Amino acid sequence: MRPNIFKYATSELSQDALICYVLSYYDEIFKETYSLEYLFAEKFLYHIMEKVGLKNLQVKKLKLEKQVLAIDILLIINDSIYIIIEDKTFTSERENQMNGYREKVINKYKVKEENVYCIYYKTGDESYSNLYLIQQGKNTYTILREEIISLFKKYEGNNIIHEDYLLNLIDIQNEKESFKDRDLRIESFNWSEIIGFYNELDKSFLRLKQEGIMPKDIGFNWHYTANKQGGFMCYYFENVLNFQKYSYYLQLEFASDNDKKKTVKNNLKFVIKVWSCDKDISLLYKGLDILIDNYGDTIVKPSRFARGSWMTQAIIKNYLVINEVGIIDVYKTAINIVSWLNSLRSLKKKLIFDF
Repeated sequence: MRPNIFKYATSELSQDALICYVLSYYDEIFKETYSLEYLFAEKFLYHIMEKVGLKNLQVKKLKLEKQVLAIDILLIINDSIYIIIEDKTFTSERENQMNGYREKVINKYKVKEENVYCIYYKTGDESYSNLYLIQQGKNTYTILREEIISLFKKYEGNNIIHEDYLLNLIDIQNEKESFKDRDLRIESFNWSEIIGFYNELDKSFLRLKQEGIMPKDIGFNWHYTANKQGGFMCYYFENVLNFQKYSYYLQLEFASDNDKKKTVKNNLKFVIKVWSCDKDISLLYKGLDILIDNYGDTIVKPSRFARGSWMTQAIIKNYLVINEVGIIDVYKTAINIVSWLNSLRSLKKKLIFDF
């Protein structure tokens, strides 16, 4: 297989350049000499226009600005429409980043707020909860990896840059989805696969909320958490049980140093956690007896209790649903997790302690 430049050009600046390169062909001077590049630039641009709700607007003039006002890419259309493209690969948006950019554009170009749009263009992975918050911004929309792959498949020419970009994104997508073929009776997930699994869990929990199976007030999210042991990828569930000085939540934990030769049952832990504003480790001892009385040997005590604001109280066993050939059933696993959420909530009166 020949080298692919995007295996090396992995930065957001490289992706900025790719987007500008594609859109630069939307110029009449290229309509005949580079007709396929021109047609794809037109498709790319009008896909963005449709995304922000300007499907029927005819683009007579396009100006590209790169790194103006610290914005990755600014599209100025017909001297009146401004589209901010915030390009991300593996990082996430800083707090209120695009809102800040919007204000800068309004002030610099003296444009009305309703004529400024934001696109969050991301080829990496991000939780549904984070993306949902981004989409709540005014005139803010997302274009994500699967959509980008679908878009680049529409290019009909023989441009090695287009081809390399598409093939690299397909490779990333395949790496994330390879967990669907992993025999978990004898193996575990790798780092890319756990992200793919978490992405699918997001979809399952959204479906379960729509079906009325998962409580609507339960929050769910995932991200990397650093620690002295090398960090782990956690998927956590908020608002399970809340008391004045402490609360209960559930969490999946996949450590960065996990051994793929082990089974997933060894590497992916599902735990009951306690948050304590006072770092009160006695909560773990008090609550564990109640959990054992209710759940028996379906839970186990961790090897040791550690004092902190976020403390592991118990490890839940046999929550994963794996079929006869070792492939995980994500939806049924999500249902099991929801059952644990509801069950833990049912113990609210028993888990209230006086101080």
